[in-house]
Amino acid sequence: MTEERRAPAAGAGRLVAGGSMLAGAMLVANTGNYALNLFLGRVLTPAEFSDANLMVTLLFTLTSVALCLQMVAARFVARADASGFPGDSDALVRRLRRLALWSGVVAGVALAAGSPLWSELFRTASPWPFVVLAVGVPFWLVQAVGRGTLQARLAFPALALSFLIEMVTRVGLGIALVWAGFGVIGATVALSVSFVVTCAVVSAVARASNGPVSGAIDPREVRAYAGMVSILLVGQIIANNSDILVSKAVFAPADAGVYAAVALVGRAVFFLAWSVATVVFPVAVRRHAAGEDASNVLRNGIVIVTAIGLVCAVGGFFWGGPVLGVVLGPAYAELSVPIAAYALTTTLFAIGNLVASYHLSRSRTRPSWILLGAAVLQVVLLLVWHGDMASLIAAQGVAMSVLLIVLAGNALVSAASGRRIAAEGGSA
Repeated sequence: MTEERRAPAAGAGRLVAGGSMLAGAMLVANTGNYALNLFLGRVLTPAEFSDANLMVTLLFTLTSVALCLQMVAARFVARADASGFPGDSDALVRRLRRLALWSGVVAGVALAAGSPLWSELFRTASPWPFVVLAVGVPFWLVQAVGRGTLQARLAFPALALSFLIEMVTRVGLGIALVWAGFGVIGATVALSVSFVVTCAVVSAVARASNGPVSGAIDPREVRAYAGMVSILLVGQIIANNSDILVSKAVFAPADAGVYAAVALVGRAVFFLAWSVATVVFPVAVRRHAAGEDASNVLRNGIVIVTAIGLVCAVGGFFWGGPVLGVVLGPAYAELSVPIAAYALTTTLFAIGNLVASYHLSRSRTRPSWILLGAAVLQVVLLLVWHGDMASLIAAQGVAMSVLLIVLAGNALVSAASGRRIAAEGGSA
């Protein structure tokens, strides 16, 4: 075997090993986070558990900003490094960190200052958890930039470590504070502290490369790309969290807590699938920058995400309710069918999200607009069809089915257009 053939094989092996390590770490981290949530569901009342879950859901609504920063960093750092000018990446990362800090401060002030209003709107027992969560938001956004840098440079071991440290901090401190009697406040303190610790760790491992600088990264291009990413992420956040917010607003607190338990288990599909998207995105950017085809990366990612979703749905159908009944109590014992249905609807969404994020690696935004449209459709369906848990899940299933149908149609139209252009070019 020649040296030229060995090099790509070695690179592919490193990518597979690093991606597997990241997926494993995210699986362990999510398992720990779910263990914490199961503990909260066990020791808190359904109404208190609903309040604690609301804090996590509100954080996810801010994830649109965090993931935008992460994806922008990942794309431009990967491209600059592939072009031989990592110094450009370092300058961009510094600017993004400053932007993240100030954005976090503004969001935190809005969350804390409006805490009485948020508490009344979402029927929480106290406004103070909103204030505690606000403290951690700036750190959450800053660490997103560091994770994007690690993602771009395929530093999956360090990226994996950041997820594990975040989980250990949150779970350990959360259990200790809740066990000590601090309830929802204690769980929220653990959430914010985990962001501070993770930010420190990521900042330490995502070191500057100190490479040559070309000044080729145009700030206008960065802002334009951030706008493209925001389309996807706003749709992602709406689709992933609107049902929780609707259930919290229209259900009785105890019923909202039961629905939160179903969503908690069903959402495992999305978080596991996100590890696939985390690997696919920078690999696609690098291949496109090198003029190589990356469609097989997307196909393999879809297969993996589908397999994850089916395994979670089958497991939820056979064991979801009995396990929750043992862990959380009898009120949760008959939830196997809702858990399986929620996992299937989340699988549809995870596939659509992967497709849209892949196309963003090439600055294609039409799939992102399609996802945003499906998210808006989901909200409309939820607002008119929310009589019970089954209605909420069915509304999401309809919206996400429409998402995949439209994405498939878009892919067929794009492929036909590409063939026509190629034929016209050949005839010319």
